[in-house]
Amino acid sequence: MAVIVPGILTSSEEEYHRRLLAAEHVADLIQIDVVDGKFAPNTTVGADVIKKYQTFRSLEIQLMVVYPENYIDDLAPLDWVMRIIVPFEIDADVAGVIYHIKRQGKQAGLSLNPTTPIKAAIHYFDDIDLLLLMTGKPGFSGQKLGHDTYERISEVKKLAHDLPLEIDIGVNFDNAAKLAQVGANFLVVSSALYNATNFRVAYEKLAKLAGNAT
Repeated sequence: MAVIVPGILTSSEEEYHRRLLAAEHVADLIQIDVVDGKFAPNTTVGADVIKKYQTFRSLEIQLMVVYPENYIDDLAPLDWVMRIIVPFEIDADVAGVIYHIKRQGKQAGLSLNPTTPIKAAIHYFDDIDLLLLMTGKPGFSGQKLGHDTYERISEVKKLAHDLPLEIDIGVNFDNAAKLAQVGANFLVVSSALYNATNFRVAYEKLAKLAGNAT
């Protein structure tokens, strides 16, 4: 069983607000992508926009940025931010960043790019609240699920069975059930939801597929 998490990745404040309103009517947890144009060749809305639009749902912020520390102090004080996710691949003290998040009372997540070996981050598994596996190029939605995603999920579950695991990029109606079956706990979905004719119907269909998986 896995939870469907609507993902918002946009550079437009107007689009951000529109997508947030759509997501908060159906989902308890929403992921917001923040990309700085350096960690990934794309840019999105930043902390100023996230701070502007309060929500009654919980947000997890995925920081695809070179210097996460520059964003944490702006985002962690927000009551509606539950979790902050940082990239393993940053050229910084990853452990220090994780503790910085947790000292502010928020859950800390760690994301791995698709080319990063799972075992490279194993020494952080006891310190984080969530591991996120990117299955495609960070910073862009609409990509296909990575070919080795199922094997990577299985590897994580063998190494740390109880560590909550999230999958991002390429999740859709064709693979949500299988991803949940092999061990994913959270599935971030963007294109399959926001390109659907009816957001609520699409969300409920995905939730049923992921929820019925055993």
